[in-house]
Amino acid sequence: MSVEPRRNAASWPVAPRPFYEEAFGSWLGRVATRYQISVGTLWELSVSEDMPVLGTAGWILFPAISQSTLRRFATLARLDDGRLSHLQTPPAWLADRRCMPYCFRCLVLNDADVSAPRWKREWLDPTAEFCSVHHRAPETVPASVFRLSNHSDAALRAISRYREKCLFRATGHLR
Repeated sequence: MSVEPRRNAASWPVAPRPFYEEAFGSWLGRVATRYQISVGTLWELSVSEDMPVLGTAGWILFPAISQSTLRRFATLARLDDGRLSHLQTPPAWLADRRCMPYCFRCLVLNDADVSAPRWKREWLDPTAEFCSVHHRAPETVPASVFRLSNHSDAALRAISRYREKCLFRATGHLR
C-alpha cells in the first residue's frame, strides 16, 4: 500500500474508544483485535511514519509518538486530538523489563465496559507497588507475552495460560 491511500482514509469503520486510565499500547492492541490484525500491521496500514522501536514488552509499553501521528490515529478513530495524548507512556517509564505488573481483577472487570479488558496506564509505572483500586500487590506476567502476541485478545489468552500454569504449580491441580 502506498503512502497516499493511508493519508486519504477518512476513519476506521469501527474503533473501540480508549478508556480514561488505559495505556496507549492497550488501546492500539484492542483496535488491532477488532480487525484481527497485528499491532504492527495496524500501524503500517494507518500511518506513514515508521513504527517506533519496541522493547522487551512489545506493544503494551508503547513509546510516546509524534503529535502528527496522534492526530492521525485520533482522526481514524473519530476522537478529539487530546484524548490519545493522555494515554501515552511517559519516557521515564520506558525500560526493558522481564515482567509486567497488573491487577487481574482490574484487567478482567473493567467498570466502564465488562466486555473490554484493558491494560491500565498506571501498571506501566515502574514505581507502582500496589493496585490503586484494590490496594493489593500486583501479579506479574512475562513481558514477552506482549512481544509475542499480535494484539490484545492474543495477549489475554497468553495471560490466562500463564496464570493457569502458575496455579497448577502452586496447588498441583487446575482450578
